[in-house]
Amino acid sequence: MDSGLQDMTKVFLDEFEVMRAYDRSGDFYRLEKELLSCIGEGDKAGAKERLGKIVEMICEIAGGERADRDVSFYFIIISALVARILLKPKFTVERTVAFNITCMRIVERKFDTNAIKDLTNDMVEFFIHVLQGRKKPELPHPVVNELIEYIDASIEANLTVARLAEHFNISTSHLSRIFREHTGLTLIDYINMRKIEESQYFLRNTDMKISSIAEQFSFCNQSYFTRTFKKYTNLTPKQFRERKEIDYFTFALPSAEE
Repeated sequence: MDSGLQDMTKVFLDEFEVMRAYDRSGDFYRLEKELLSCIGEGDKAGAKERLGKIVEMICEIAGGERADRDVSFYFIIISALVARILLKPKFTVERTVAFNITCMRIVERKFDTNAIKDLTNDMVEFFIHVLQGRKKPELPHPVVNELIEYIDASIEANLTVARLAEHFNISTSHLSRIFREHTGLTLIDYINMRKIEESQYFLRNTDMKISSIAEQFSFCNQSYFTRTFKKYTNLTPKQFRERKEIDYFTFALPSAEE
């Protein structure tokens, strides 16, 4: 066995002994299962409560200077679990990986010893936002439902009415008409609103340049991204990034009953 593997094995055995001596290991495992369940059900309060308790336990186990580092590592671990267990069945591989990278950026940018509670809340909000943004549509027209799912799964792509019509083998005029009839929105409005909705989390939680975010969501340039962002939020991307008290822009499609 090489020295690197021996060192890792020793660390594992040392930590195993620490956990054997920690009489709340079962509670930790239970809380983690409940946390994932709450996130999957969209229960923000329950998820925040359980993640807060887990953070307290990590600090108790680690103690001293290691606590802050261990908590930051755990946020990355739980992000990976959310991606694999909750997101992967609904997301493409690319979107799942992008979610993981965004979570790592959030932790890297926001983590400090005085803001653990805020970071806990932000992570839960982000997890549930992403999952809720992918709820299966239930409108009366099956093609419109498929179209919405396709747009949501490809939101960073350069989506146009012509390309969507070609993908679904429907004329642009017919596709535009049935979408507006069943949603009350034009296709372009829906695409742009979804892009703006998703881009907010990169603006608020990462250090990415606004021009890079515009490019990531396939806006032709930063100026058009800014105009579109302001159209739906009444703020520029820069204002939204700087004004932390401003809530995220969200919208909901009509339900099948409406």
